Amino acid sequence: MIDIFFVGPQIGNSADNFFQTDSDLATQERRAAKRGNKAGDPIECTSKVLCLLLSEKAEDSEYAYIGESGFVAKKINLLTGKTVKIFKGHTGPVTCIGLWYKDGEEFLITGSWDKILIKWDTKTKESIHTFAAHTDFVKSLAVSHITSTLYSGSSDKSIRSWNLVTGEQLKTFNGHSRGIEDLAFDETETFLFSASSDGDIRKWNVKSGECLQVFKGHLTNVYALKIFDEEMWTASADKTVKRWNLETGEPDTTFTHTDFVKCLVVIGPYVITGSRDEIIRVFEIGSGKLINEFEGHFDEVACMAVRGITLYTGSLDCTIRKWSLAAKDIQATDTTTKAKNKKSSQKSVPIKTEANSSLLTEEEERELAELIGSDEE
Repeated sequence: MIDIFFVGPQIGNSADNFFQTDSDLATQERRAAKRGNKAGDPIECTSKVLCLLLSEKAEDSEYAYIGESGFVAKKINLLTGKTVKIFKGHTGPVTCIGLWYKDGEEFLITGSWDKILIKWDTKTKESIHTFAAHTDFVKSLAVSHITSTLYSGSSDKSIRSWNLVTGEQLKTFNGHSRGIEDLAFDETETFLFSASSDGDIRKWNVKSGECLQVFKGHLTNVYALKIFDEEMWTASADKTVKRWNLETGEPDTTFTHTDFVKCLVVIGPYVITGSRDEIIRVFEIGSGKLINEFEGHFDEVACMAVRGITLYTGSLDCTIRKWSLAAKDIQATDTTTKAKNKKSSQKSVPIKTEANSSLLTEEEERELAELIGSDEE
């Protein structure tokens, strides 16, 4: 008789650790060691931060809106860390948020695991309208300011559009085989792009609802996408971030990570990513090099946004943190970090550029900050 032995993950056998693998225990120990650190000047929240959006009003430049796992959305003062408004009404985690402006008034749009979306008056915190038609979690949304239309993506595999003035449901976009993780428009808002757990990205005609193109290249869940000119950037559970040429429909750049990539932003010559491994990474696009890693979060980095040269990140560790993207702060200066970057297993396919990109000068930083500031106003 031949004895057959199955080798699998080592399981803890102490009373406190039943059914936990060595990997699980190591993660818990690492997070416990990092808990309480002050890197990134953390703002403490009452529950997990799932989404983050900076206010677009010039007079509210120090404020952000966040969605939390504790069933609420909040308006946060990023300078003081104080919560100035709480929007209560959902019966599930708030997974996505958006802002809509009409006749000088600002409205907050929230989507939740409770399958609905709510439009709020940001002054009174009053719920103006509830959008209900999805049959599963609402995971993503996009707001068209040109047509005053709301688009929502759900775990029910569909995208739905709504009239933000009347609340009427307009269209249903079908084609994905799994949930919709993120939505984004092109600059003209003629086309809507959707990222899905099925690994595909789809391009839709917003007027007809027709799917015009399917982008295939990721191996599994695509969590985030950004559109810039003729470029599309995507982040995935396959541990990669890809840049796509929208004309060819093919990715021309890939940055690999050690864990799921949950969010990204592109600013100047950099792409910045947030991962399930708690690390924020800054890559120089032109050279493909990992410039720096920001560490401080002790759970998954779920969302991020940039104003000027400050990066704000939200995490499942129930904090919002901020990081300077100034040249003196963004590049790795200590020997340990440089060695780690040099030996990193992360690789990328460099983009062909007319000239090699370099770190921003102080003058370029000021110009970039003014540009971004004027866009947001």
